[in-house]
Amino acid sequence: MSEHDSRERFGLYRLCECPECGGRGKWWDLDAPKRPEIKCPECRGEGRIRQEVASCESPEAVGVALVTLAREGEFTECPLGLLDREGETNQKWLILPWLPSARNVRDAARTLARSKKPNRGE
Repeated sequence: MSEHDSRERFGLYRLCECPECGGRGKWWDLDAPKRPEIKCPECRGEGRIRQEVASCESPEAVGVALVTLAREGEFTECPLGLLDREGETNQKWLILPWLPSARNVRDAARTLARSKKPNRGE
């Protein structure tokens, strides 16, 4: 296992708070007269950045890397992701490092609540 070797099949990532903007996703433009907020160029306004923490050649090595990195606390505050670089199209991310947005969670809850209501047309 060598870190950041793109030739290896699997990549372990973590999604952590952007160090440039402190997770806000925005900066104050100090040169502007009214100091408007602009998107952070590092995280593109998302507030989090994806960092590759290890790459592995085999599934067995992924297991060893996960255990080792978890014991070192690499994923305590950051979600982890697992990328299969040789995976099929649209199936390369085996574990997604992204957290659901508040809007997506609200929409999912609303859809679930609607599905549980009895249908009045019956």
